[in-house]
Amino acid sequence: MRHDSEKPKRDLRQEVTDAIIAALEKGAAPWQKPWEAGALELPSNPTSGKPYRGGNAVHLILVASSKGFEDPRWLTYKQAQESGWQVRKGEKGTQIEFWRFPERSKCGADSLAEQNPEQSDKFVCRVYTVFNANQIDGIPPHSPRVRQEWEVAQTAESILQHSGVRISHDQADRAFYNRLSDTIHLPPKAAFKTAGDYYGTALHEAAHATGHPRRLNRETLNESYHFGDLNYAKEELRAELASVFLMVERGIPHNSERHAAYVGSWVDALRDDKHEIFRAGRDAHKAADLLLALEMENSIDAALASVGKSPVATEPLTEPARAIAISGQPDSRSNSRTMEVEL
Repeated sequence: MRHDSEKPKRDLRQEVTDAIIAALEKGAAPWQKPWEAGALELPSNPTSGKPYRGGNAVHLILVASSKGFEDPRWLTYKQAQESGWQVRKGEKGTQIEFWRFPERSKCGADSLAEQNPEQSDKFVCRVYTVFNANQIDGIPPHSPRVRQEWEVAQTAESILQHSGVRISHDQADRAFYNRLSDTIHLPPKAAFKTAGDYYGTALHEAAHATGHPRRLNRETLNESYHFGDLNYAKEELRAELASVFLMVERGIPHNSERHAAYVGSWVDALRDDKHEIFRAGRDAHKAADLLLALEMENSIDAALASVGKSPVATEPLTEPARAIAISGQPDSRSNSRTMEVEL
């Protein structure tokens, strides 16, 4: 029996969602701020050497940004102690989720559980407290990778060239992905103020393309039918996070003004569902993983297999009903983007 004096159990997902919404409404979310090439890195664990992913990655990036942490490394108190390092007295940790699936289901039960923990008992979910390297004494200094300007352009071009999507520079002031023809349409490169603006826009549209039925078959792309519907907003959030993950991974500079028009729809998608940012983070990371895998693999089937997705039977690039173009239109006055649907 629960006594009135007992504190209610913390709801990590609700806390993370509330923090992200508050940051978005204030314009303080990390992807709402510009960064220079290589200035932002994906959070990682220095003892395991692995990056944090999905909702954990989004959460840790947000916390680091709000607290001014410039080091991307995060680890538990125990991991720090075992490495001979010491978390400073009085430092407050940040909670993350850790998932283990003892009975991995061929039907995707693990994916279901991560989306909505209340609906599955085939998993173990633990909450861990981690500390940023800026809160720890004795840890060696972090040495970020320094990329040359030509290297940044080269790596971004490589992702686009291996994406499997035809890119046409045939627009005056619009940028969009057309699901019907499986093509990306952009203004000429010279129309963008900087190379970072161009590659950020192109990668955002390439992230949309990963949801095509013959790739990841993402519901938020394929079940979105008109501007303003909920899946449209959810798909835009996934494409934005995927492009941010790619830009951070490859050291590409980011111009936040391009996506200012999406903030309202992102908030609407998150406000009534505490699980959505975790689903969006998971889907976005898988989209980024696929684009990176396509660089390395000789076929779409091999790339899909490398990200844990079964190959999808190739479908004709036409659809019997209406087609939607997920798009962004640069505004000549503010260089921001508005969404547009083509039917």
